[in-house]
Amino acid sequence: MINPVIVALDGMSSEKALELAETLKGQVAGFKANDLLDLAGPTTAIKTLRRYGIVMADPKLHDIPNTVRNRTAIYANAGTNILTVQASGGIEMMRAAVATAEEVYHKNKNLPWTSIAAVTVLTSLNEEECQINLGGPVKAKVLQYARNAVLAGVDNIVCSAKELEFLNKFPELNLLAKITPGITPEWANKSVDQKRITTPTTAIKNDASFLVIGRAITKPPEGMTSLDAVQRILTEVETAEEMKSDE
Repeated sequence: MINPVIVALDGMSSEKALELAETLKGQVAGFKANDLLDLAGPTTAIKTLRRYGIVMADPKLHDIPNTVRNRTAIYANAGTNILTVQASGGIEMMRAAVATAEEVYHKNKNLPWTSIAAVTVLTSLNEEECQINLGGPVKAKVLQYARNAVLAGVDNIVCSAKELEFLNKFPELNLLAKITPGITPEWANKSVDQKRITTPTTAIKNDASFLVIGRAITKPPEGMTSLDAVQRILTEVETAEEMKSDE
């Protein structure tokens, strides 16, 4: 089984984040940094986290192509494994990120390949909010952004696992890795700011590539450690994989 768990270190101090990363080293695929990039600086945060697993830098870049090109170079040169951009920034913008990541890698093969991930519709948006803010239903907007990501040469999309079964109907999206935030086990404390959430079991059964999990691991229920939470999640993942293979 390939470990699909990426731990979101959101809302943690640099010290607490690194302490948790040390505890979970080898138990998860890697770690997602968002506000941690602002606290420690992108280069320092990424180079430090690389000691503990893959690094998903989550600045959700969204700007004119040249600015995104410049910022992508910073993250790629720091050794980022996965870098997020907002799909709503357009195909040309996403292509600029992809091209820059390739350029950095070919100039320095000692660095990991920086794989670009296009963020589709945030998990904090429900159907009504998506209509108001993005001008269409969630599934339609996720499909639009996913197709644009393919045209831009992007390797991954970020979407809720609730859209995976729908996206699986479109063969042109098959090569995209699906990174799914909003993953909340049944036993975990429920999020108040994420609207489109699913369990690890549902996400894996619908072909999620990575599960981005924050509070269930960083703030587990009383009586459970972060390591306990990870092990319980991995058991659910393994069971879901077995269910898929039996179908």
